[in-house]
Amino acid sequence: MNDPRLEDLVEIYASAGALEADRIVLLLEDAGIDAIARESTMSSFPSPAEASHLILVREPQKAQARALLESARRAGAIGETGAFL
Repeated sequence: MNDPRLEDLVEIYASAGALEADRIVLLLEDAGIDAIARESTMSSFPSPAEASHLILVREPQKAQARALLESARRAGAIGETGAFL
């Protein structure tokens, strides 16, 4: 049976590692954005980052999540080795 809560999840970011992925999920959740990190060897989108941890959010929260991550990168709260998808 499919979980309806997972049906609208989209990949938005490829993290450089597990620790950064966990940090990003916490950052997003603190802002009220539902997020999960998923370990994967392949993304549905090419990424310049050699990352194996993908950050997923709900489709309706995608723009808000991306803006928050862009701001966090500018502030140095997360590294610049990850990539937006």
